[in-house]
Amino acid sequence: MNLDGAEMFVTKSLNKIPEIVEQEAFSAKLKKKLTQKFVNLEATLLRAKVLRELSKAKVDYIVQSAIQNEQSSLAYLFAPFILGNLNQTTIYHSQATAPVLNLLSRYYQAEKKQHLKIDDVLEALNIYLDLHDTDLDEVDFFYYALLNALCRADISQIFLITHLKLDTQKIAEIEQFFKIKIHYIHTDPLDKIMDSTELNMRKLLFKNKDQSYIELCEKLSKLNAKLLSVSGRYSQPQAKQLVEDMFYAEHIYEKLSVYAEYMQTRLQHGGSRNQATFLA
Repeated sequence: MNLDGAEMFVTKSLNKIPEIVEQEAFSAKLKKKLTQKFVNLEATLLRAKVLRELSKAKVDYIVQSAIQNEQSSLAYLFAPFILGNLNQTTIYHSQATAPVLNLLSRYYQAEKKQHLKIDDVLEALNIYLDLHDTDLDEVDFFYYALLNALCRADISQIFLITHLKLDTQKIAEIEQFFKIKIHYIHTDPLDKIMDSTELNMRKLLFKNKDQSYIELCEKLSKLNAKLLSVSGRYSQPQAKQLVEDMFYAEHIYEKLSVYAEYMQTRLQHGGSRNQATFLA
């Protein structure tokens, strides 16, 4: 990986990656972080590309830009649990902002640094939430999460959920090169919902809802249905019905509870796998 020159990679197609976010390339800070994480990023990307064609596993990877207060994009924090209910193994990667922690910390110590092997958690639960420190700016985080996804040989679909302006032509070229499906879901930062600290999770995730929660549930369902339908697995009406049913039938709550119990047990036992065996 070249830290100084204009070209990041020797393989020409890989140089499309730093061009995905319009008018934003890799920063010096991101390049340094990548060299700390990957011995040879280019080799890792190319190896994953080859192994992906042989992989039987089909994992979804959700990259979501930082969720700020009152943004409706908080809806997608439920996406891994929705996909988990549909037996789809999913990695969700976002930044540990206040709204995310406000919601998850009701169930487990989500703010605690996790020293867990992602594959152990996926094997047990089919879901992994990778909550990244907020040390990177939004563009750097976006690229960092995308590269993490492309470096996994078991990923078959990537969802890019962001308000950033992306170059769809570059995305199509990367899709073709890696033989992977990449879906771009553009979010509106000005589309608001109630503050995460005020959310009543019982009303949101259980059957009995008043009018305000019926409307909120409909909004969150509509956004998540969009994710399900772009995956090509469900039509839009089918997807909306599936997601709405999960918000009423406690299925999201059940998945979230099992995940939280597993994570809390692992956190308390210092990440030891032997101490926590749960079935999703």
